[in-house]
Amino acid sequence: MDKLKKKFQNLPLKKSLLLVSAVCLSTVCILSAVTILFFSGMRQRLLDLRPVIITDYVLESSDADTGGKHILPQEYRYGTLSGNQLILCRCATILMVFLPIAYIISGSVFLAGLYYRLKLRAPMLELRSGIAHISGQDLDFRMEYISDDELGRLCGAFEQMKNEISESNRRMWKTLQQRKALTASVSHDLRTPITVVRGYLDYLDRSLENGSLSRETLELTVRNMASAAERLERYVDCVKDIQKIEEIEIRREPIALQEFLSDLSDDFSVLAQRSQKLTEFSFFSESIQIETDREMLAKVLENIFDNALRFAGEKIIFTASQSGDFILLSVLDDGRGFTQQELSAAPSLFYSSPDNGGCFGIGLSICRILCGKLGYALHLENRSPHGAAVTVRIPKDSLNFSQN
Repeated sequence: MDKLKKKFQNLPLKKSLLLVSAVCLSTVCILSAVTILFFSGMRQRLLDLRPVIITDYVLESSDADTGGKHILPQEYRYGTLSGNQLILCRCATILMVFLPIAYIISGSVFLAGLYYRLKLRAPMLELRSGIAHISGQDLDFRMEYISDDELGRLCGAFEQMKNEISESNRRMWKTLQQRKALTASVSHDLRTPITVVRGYLDYLDRSLENGSLSRETLELTVRNMASAAERLERYVDCVKDIQKIEEIEIRREPIALQEFLSDLSDDFSVLAQRSQKLTEFSFFSESIQIETDREMLAKVLENIFDNALRFAGEKIIFTASQSGDFILLSVLDDGRGFTQQELSAAPSLFYSSPDNGGCFGIGLSICRILCGKLGYALHLENRSPHGAAVTVRIPKDSLNFSQN
């Protein structure tokens, strides 16, 4: 029985309606035929009970020898039934006509009720419940109706729509939290250079009033103010990058990884010399070609290297290696490394660390977003004996690596 019911539920609406209609129509036809035959026979039997009244007849000799005669009716009529018989005959006539009509009406109502109960009630209740949940901003529910018919597919589409709304809300909530964190980070980090500039301006104002402003002091103050302004400008650029980063379109192209890293190492050497830091590069010897966005990958590695420059003590190491199904691009420094709080907060897009006097990893936040767009992973860890390591993990399978 359950198999038949499930098979019926999987039928298309049109076929299931035709099937139920055929069953109901057959039942109505059979009942109507039985009813008409029964009451027609009953009516005929009652009519046969009426007396026959002969109004005209002739006498005809039946036997010439005996002279016998018999009556041949020429005209006759039926008499009336008795009271009870007449009532029964009329009832039979009425029932013979009206019962089939009642069967048709009852069959139509039964057909509608049966079809609604078997095919429409369950999905309609599911859809109504789903609409009520969504109206109440509750997306923690599941459409339980499963069928291959049109309403089953509609419930499946409704479930998919609910999941997409839930995912959209989740992404929106995550974006709002990230924007909130970014706003807090901006407020915190902009305060430092602004306070520095304001302090130097106050110092210059007091020195001018006292007449104690020397050329050397003025030059030193201007350099410090320029440094603070440069830091402020750089931070604003980072914020602009983060705000626009979701609109960046990834354009993949084949690049020779070894040549790409060699070009980057030349640029990194120049940056390290300006910061009076030593650099060491260690790349694999074989030629590897990958499909990626050259500019975006370069931006990721530049931000990681720039972050290492700010925290390194004396030396930075840039390595490229293979490990299993991954290419690992790592930047190591000999600074203080990441705190446990910073490592535990690494999955967050923005994080303000009280230990570094500013926003921890604003550049790493850009790297994390870009790595996600490229299909890579960003990994943070501390390396023995001291120092931090930031690694870009590039999966081979997902990016069509070709090794020459």
